[in-house]
Amino acid sequence: MPTIERILVGYDGSVAGAKALSYAIMLAKNFRAKLYILHVIEAGKLAVTTEVSMYPSIIESLERSGREILTRAVDEARNAGVDVEGLLEMGSDAAETIINTADRVNADLIVVGSRGLKGLTRFLLGSVSEKVVRYANRPVLVVH
Repeated sequence: MPTIERILVGYDGSVAGAKALSYAIMLAKNFRAKLYILHVIEAGKLAVTTEVSMYPSIIESLERSGREILTRAVDEARNAGVDVEGLLEMGSDAAETIINTADRVNADLIVVGSRGLKGLTRFLLGSVSEKVVRYANRPVLVVH
């Protein structure tokens, strides 16, 4: 049976993300695994504005918000007695960034939340969890 020593969880601060985080913390604690909590800033999805000078301030705001979300998540894991590291990454696609980060930290398991998108919304927006499951070269746990 393979061992689980490193777990990567994608966390965006949403309700679905919180469920995934809770599950990842429980798994990390039970397996005594290191937990990597990843928050992705999807800069590629920022709306193009006519005022290009606003772009750096928008990015700064997203980074500040991302650090706050990550700090709370890391504190939650640490308070549960888990060895944890927070990662803030900028990428054009959250799923791709999750997969690349999992490769970089050599995660044994990726944990992501599912928003439960259905029908046309799912078709138009896609699903981060679905893309991670489809393209990751390691086990993925989707928490619904």
